[in-house]
Amino acid sequence: MSDLPEKYLKDYLTKTDEELAGLAGKDKLAANALVLRYSKTILIKSRTFSSPSVDVDDLNQEGLMGLLKAASGFDPDKGVKFSTFAEVCISNQMKSYLARTKRGSAETDLPDNEDELPDETNDPEKIYLNKEFFSGLWKTIYTSLSDTERQVFNLCVRGASYREAAKQLNITEKSVDNAMQRARKKIRKYIDENN
Repeated sequence: MSDLPEKYLKDYLTKTDEELAGLAGKDKLAANALVLRYSKTILIKSRTFSSPSVDVDDLNQEGLMGLLKAASGFDPDKGVKFSTFAEVCISNQMKSYLARTKRGSAETDLPDNEDELPDETNDPEKIYLNKEFFSGLWKTIYTSLSDTERQVFNLCVRGASYREAAKQLNITEKSVDNAMQRARKKIRKYIDENN
């Protein structure tokens, strides 16, 4: 995705979360607008769940995956606001990541109340920089990943297990794991370069 003309961005940013979620699966601009809108939520939750043994950048990445899963799995007929659904999906994705990384060790030391965290993202400059960061991250996901990596990433953020993704793509689970690791590495590189 190239730099977006401001008029297109404005058109998408006037849509409701529910409208953007409905469009996000087939419209990259809608997905980008949704990512921009939820960047603050992802950053706050990353700080909430971070600990000395867990990197905030990894949690940001998981939060983005949780948001994309929320967009693909959202059902407006269930009577739940997208914002509520997205926050749960983002938190659950981060908690799952923590469980995977901490499996077999002591329980993760998570803060009890995210409201105790200072809100450093009310500054308009920081909000703009966060939006630019997530816009670039979205572009990285879709332009730097190989076809296999992109297919695996899309299936996994939509909730498919490695086994399900392997079956759908007619490849081995190991190939799915390798593609996901390469995708994560590319996304991590972007995060490191732009942090």
